[in-house]
Amino acid sequence: MGRLPSIRLALVLALLPFALRGQETVTLKYFGMTIHPFGDRTAKLQPYKLDDKARFVLNFGGFAGYERYIHKELFAVKIIQGVFTDCAGGLSGVTHVGLRVLLIEHKKHRLMCGIGPAFMYRDSWRRFGDQYEPSGFFNDYHSRALGDIQWKLFPAGFEFEYDAQLCEKLDLSVSFTPGLPLACTFAVGVKYWLNKDFISNEVKLVRPSRKEKKRAGRK
Repeated sequence: MGRLPSIRLALVLALLPFALRGQETVTLKYFGMTIHPFGDRTAKLQPYKLDDKARFVLNFGGFAGYERYIHKELFAVKIIQGVFTDCAGGLSGVTHVGLRVLLIEHKKHRLMCGIGPAFMYRDSWRRFGDQYEPSGFFNDYHSRALGDIQWKLFPAGFEFEYDAQLCEKLDLSVSFTPGLPLACTFAVGVKYWLNKDFISNEVKLVRPSRKEKKRAGRK
């Protein structure tokens, strides 16, 4: 019972940024490739690999994200939910909550860095029988609804996101997740600004009214 107040406090603190007024975005991205820089020892189990050592593997799925800025355009909190095929062609997913920090901004281009916990789950690779040699990296669990699954909690996952403005409320968005030395992932999509404090750089000409002209003439 003593843990309940602590858990509730943690949830309140985690959700507090989303209750504050600020700039908001929604992101949709296609997740299409995983890169194993040094190859993968389970390459024989990966049907969509582009080379014998599975350095490049195709994935099929995507990510949906919601982002809320908590301090100007410098800091934001983001929630990401992904559903996709893993490298073995099974169903997989990831849930992530993290802090985003603006690194570079130049005209219509922005580079953000994100960090935060990520929870990954997938269809168990034990379905391959003796062909699969578990390394102990993933945890095994049996679910009544989903069957045998494997999961992993990453306390700190990193992401770099590049955004290029297409129009006033729409950006081209590219994400890179460096999971070195095991795997790196790429995703491409769009970011839509639900609420944004736009700064206009247009030069406006102000025409004085008749009353102002008369006042100026009296002086």
